[in-house]
Amino acid sequence: MRYKTLGSTGIDVSEYGLGTWAMGGGAYGPTDDSASIRTIHRAQDLGVNFLDTAPMYGHGEDGRSESVCGQALRGRRDQWIVASKFGRSLATDDNGKATIVEDYSSHKAIASIETSLRRLQSDYLDVFFVHTPTPDQPGLFEPEETFGTMEQLKAQGKIRAVGFSFHLYSGTWVEAIEPFLRSGIIDVVQVGISLLLPEPVEVLLPIIKESGTGFVARESLANGFLTDAFTVDGPFGAGDPKANVPRATLQEKLDKADQFRFLVDRVPGISSLPAAALHWTLSLPEVTTVIPGAKTSAELEQCIGGAGAPPFDPATMDEVRSIQTNWGDWKIYG
Repeated sequence: MRYKTLGSTGIDVSEYGLGTWAMGGGAYGPTDDSASIRTIHRAQDLGVNFLDTAPMYGHGEDGRSESVCGQALRGRRDQWIVASKFGRSLATDDNGKATIVEDYSSHKAIASIETSLRRLQSDYLDVFFVHTPTPDQPGLFEPEETFGTMEQLKAQGKIRAVGFSFHLYSGTWVEAIEPFLRSGIIDVVQVGISLLLPEPVEVLLPIIKESGTGFVARESLANGFLTDAFTVDGPFGAGDPKANVPRATLQEKLDKADQFRFLVDRVPGISSLPAAALHWTLSLPEVTTVIPGAKTSAELEQCIGGAGAPPFDPATMDEVRSIQTNWGDWKIYG
């Protein structure tokens, strides 16, 4: 396992981190808390030290993932770099259905950090992200106010780094937050980036390079389309939104994924499409760490099997970009 410094924070993180959305249950199927805890412990054995969670990561139960992480980190907290978020939480409506509530106010930031710290059984967070505010909602997220409050939390020692997590596409918020990136107020960003979603390469990475901001890559397996785990006929787990996607759309995305099979075995240690997909992300020099999700130790070991492999060379990266730019449409959401 290699380690990189997270921007200018002085915090060293493993190139492969662990995302814990699936540990909350829901769209990723049922989960077992004891298996999740074993997975986190196994990750530590394999050199992983970066753990990403959020209050919203639960299935009808706000904070389930954070609580599981807190149990797993008991007695081990000082060996982990832990990130959580605020702004999205789960609430139950009058019909008993869980809904997502967005609130990015200063009051919510202060209340949320205290709740997260209790669940995580910690007195600080290493990174505290604004959690993917929905764009085109006037007044929902006011960067000046929110980042001012987060700087106060940093000064108080409640958090070590200020983070911003982009909603779906980085272009939705890049103009509004670019000044905070260039000023150094934002220490770390998190954004979806994959072989099937290269949008941040041109939109965001040049700014990251110039500002020296830490970069956490999520969804680098493209919500499963780069995993070889299913065909247009499934199998799809309970709650998997892909089950409701038209077959033609599924096939189109799977066909795009197939175009990258030439990356398999291109360098030692990269022997499958998912390994190649994660490794492409890490071969982008601006990316600090990638956070594949895993619910079991077996899934984890599959995800980080490429740890230590040499980066793809420039010619290989150019081959990938040629494929991506020839599509004309890289959007994979909606």
